[in-house]
Amino acid sequence: MKTSKMALFIAAVMFAPSAFAYEITPYVGLGIVVDKANTSAKRVAFDSANLPAINFPNPDLGAVAGAFMPNAGNDMDFDMAFAGEITAGVKIDNVRLEAEVALRSASEDDYKIFDGNIDMSMGSLPGSVNIPTEIETATKVRHNSYLFNMFYDFDLGTRWTPYVGAGIGFGVYHQKAIVEIDIEEDEFGIANAGNPIPGLPGAADILAQLQQYEREMTVADDTLYRFEWQVSAGIAYNFNEDWALDLGYRFNSSTVGGEFVYAHEIKLGARYMF
Repeated sequence: MKTSKMALFIAAVMFAPSAFAYEITPYVGLGIVVDKANTSAKRVAFDSANLPAINFPNPDLGAVAGAFMPNAGNDMDFDMAFAGEITAGVKIDNVRLEAEVALRSASEDDYKIFDGNIDMSMGSLPGSVNIPTEIETATKVRHNSYLFNMFYDFDLGTRWTPYVGAGIGFGVYHQKAIVEIDIEEDEFGIANAGNPIPGLPGAADILAQLQQYEREMTVADDTLYRFEWQVSAGIAYNFNEDWALDLGYRFNSSTVGGEFVYAHEIKLGARYMF
């Protein structure tokens, strides 16, 4: 028994140094990201059948919102955007463990969802009028990520170090979708020419009432917290023991409001090792 205990003690003394043989290097980093986001969610759609009747002289403008339906139109297509990130981590031999905070944004510029005549009932008056209307929608998304990443660096014995990695965490998504309604005044008379409606006030009076519908409306404004993940690959160039330049690609994804949200990203960053 004493011999066995002695053997275990000798083995522990012999192998203990190897447990602390890994080089541990803390670091911080900053990065700029070119971001192309996309989603399975749809644009806002417009259905004139859901428009309320106009009751002169006080139309119910608030009811107009019922004609817009979020996530019911065509596919969304976000513009290219820039993002920034800050990281802090520790490198243990070839493995890096890292905390990341990234501030992203995405937007879809004004997109026309309707351009034509709306056949609108005039409430208590008989008949209807054609309203030449143009409607555009735009969506903006702020997306902040808080992730824990793990990377593996391939030591080539040169200044160049390829790596692969993956991360998990959560994202904060704030989406705002707006629509802008524009009554085509110059075409109003043409659209209704030859279609007089008994009992209607003059065209000028009608147009003055309809112009109250010209407005910018918010049809979606939500903030959601969701699980998020990403995978990445890239290469770092080590200028010296302290500084490294990092160029990489990553795929970032989550599910927001039941819709698949993802981004292809190219990152350019710098790391400082202590």
